[in-house]
Amino acid sequence: MSIILFSRPIHSGKTTALLQWCDHQKNVQGILMPDVNGRRKILDIRTKEIFDIQCTDPVNTRETLTAVGKFHFYTSAFEKANLILINAMQHDPALLIIDEAGKLELDGKGFYNALERIIPFYDRKGRGRLLITVRDYLCEEVIRFFNMQHYTLVHETGDID
Repeated sequence: MSIILFSRPIHSGKTTALLQWCDHQKNVQGILMPDVNGRRKILDIRTKEIFDIQCTDPVNTRETLTAVGKFHFYTSAFEKANLILINAMQHDPALLIIDEAGKLELDGKGFYNALERIIPFYDRKGRGRLLITVRDYLCEEVIRFFNMQHYTLVHETGDID
């Protein structure tokens, strides 16, 4: 299958496992959202650029924010990440990673713009693969929302290959 859903419970190490797994792979692009010193960041897998996404002082920022639960994220960081993902798709990587599809994306925010373009492309494409991390309790909802037809569900990085 061209789409791989990497699903585990919340705070179970999905991103950490993928960070370690990516170190041993070739032609992998996309974005990961690691926690660095207690704050969410975005990592461009290809360039290794890391940039802030989580705003820890929403009251005193002048930037537009996207809120989910108790967290506030810079909307501009999502815009930049969406561009990274769409550009990566055009370079035909062996694996494109999107960390993650969740509540924001189900609400048309976050990585939604990239996902709505990328998922149909990989759902019918014969080469290259797409990996999306999804929290276990949102997996079925994400599959339905994005109308995924051809996917494989995995819970361990060893099952990706």
